[in-house]
Amino acid sequence: MIKKLFALVVITLFLASCGGNAPKTEEVVKITVDEFSANPDLYADKQVEITGTATHVCKEGGKRLFVIGTDPEQRVKIETGKELSSFPVELEGSDVVVTGNVSKLIVDEAYLTNWENEIKANNPGSEFKIHEGQIGHEAKEGDPSAELEQVNNLRTQIAESGTDHLTFYTIIASKFDTKK
Repeated sequence: MIKKLFALVVITLFLASCGGNAPKTEEVVKITVDEFSANPDLYADKQVEITGTATHVCKEGGKRLFVIGTDPEQRVKIETGKELSSFPVELEGSDVVVTGNVSKLIVDEAYLTNWENEIKANNPGSEFKIHEGQIGHEAKEGDPSAELEQVNNLRTQIAESGTDHLTFYTIIASKFDTKK
């Protein structure tokens, strides 16, 4: 009797432990650049599949891609994740579909002070550096005075925003394709 009861308990525990451990797949939200730009915080820390037109692939390694929707002023920054080595420059001008996780960066005075200290310490690989993909930025790459100017511009933007910070969103890509 005890052996049967023990066997029943073991089987019950085994079945209970197996049932709740199925890997959960995160739902991927399909959006356009326009939908994302309208309310990016809605997608923070979520998996998205975003569709837009590639306007710029960073030439220094292809680690960043910028896409637009109907408004060319609304650009979304996309970076390669661990699954991707780079974006090919040939994507520029193509309609693309990118899947990835939306990352949110809060930039406040403490962040800018840390970045400024990294610049002054001549650390070109600073983790605080913000890459916005402006036209012609490659010519200023690695120029400490250009980076200090960027820090000061961000301070001005914070002051004008009426808040104590700015928020930047980046999609960390796990895969991409050209839209067929």
